[in-house]
Amino acid sequence: MRVIWLRALLVIGFLLLTGCSTVSYYAQAARGQAELICKRQRIDAVLADHEQPEALKARLRLVNALRRFAGDELDLPPGDSYTHYVALDRPMALWVVSAAPEFSLELKSWWYPFVGQFEGRGFFNKQQAKDLADELRRKGYDVVVSGAPAYSTLGWFADPVLSTFVNFKDADLAELIFHELTHQRLYISGDTAFNESFATATAQAATMKWLAARGNEGASQEYAASVNRLDRITQKLRSTRDKLGILFSQPNESVVTQRKLKVGVYQALRAELKLLQNEPGFSGVKNRRRTPMNNATLGSAAVYHKHVPAFRKLFENCNQRFPDYFKAVGQLGKLPRAERHRALKVLRLAAP
Repeated sequence: MRVIWLRALLVIGFLLLTGCSTVSYYAQAARGQAELICKRQRIDAVLADHEQPEALKARLRLVNALRRFAGDELDLPPGDSYTHYVALDRPMALWVVSAAPEFSLELKSWWYPFVGQFEGRGFFNKQQAKDLADELRRKGYDVVVSGAPAYSTLGWFADPVLSTFVNFKDADLAELIFHELTHQRLYISGDTAFNESFATATAQAATMKWLAARGNEGASQEYAASVNRLDRITQKLRSTRDKLGILFSQPNESVVTQRKLKVGVYQALRAELKLLQNEPGFSGVKNRRRTPMNNATLGSAAVYHKHVPAFRKLFENCNQRFPDYFKAVGQLGKLPRAERHRALKVLRLAAP
């Protein structure tokens, strides 16, 4: 606890050097993090409490097993993360605002201490997220507000298990925990697409290994199929980004013409997603179609999936050995940003 409060004091000291609006934003972040610290219960204590539901205990035992597997088999030491449980009275841990200019797919970024530039603004209060979204829309941005069931403090605090994700399906819970632990393993300041793609690819490979170790072939096949479905959706989003990239790069097109053509591109994407919805296993696409389709949506998807094929290829090059893979990723992380992204492009082009 002493370490936690020393870190909190360090953050507060930084905030005193920033502007009023920034202080206001970080104040809500500090309150949200403080709530988690105050409400958390040790998982060992929850498991020993006879008044706690057995269903919750079963999920927490699974978390303990995932932590052990991460440390023993994946070279992902969990530290003190996921040793506590927090019951929240809201459906999401926080809400993230993403924004992009009307004729660009480059997401607006904000600077954060210890993290650097990040293409999103997270709020523990949904209304505050909506307020920022409205402000950005008035400035002409495409905006999307997304709920996040979990987030990583990158090792600054011991991340707890939250009620917002503890009841996920086994494979989804495993993927989430492995994803967040990957951020603690390696995080490159100011390179969100690298960090999130790395965590996504790593968590998927780790989940496949965990499912195989459990000996449940049916669960492994089901998860592999879900990853394949996500890849198909991601490919359609990537294709749409390519079309919009060409459109937005036309210097002689009028704003009116670009706006009209942009609407047509997004209408075509919605039609493709509607067709997918009718295929087996794609019923969840209906929920995705309810999400606003705009530049912010596509930009956010790119952050999490842009380099996934490259990291998968690197994992294969390392014979699917996690220690060797993490060493190779660490070498990539030491490169200057432009050189790092060129190396990722080479890997992506070599991927199946």
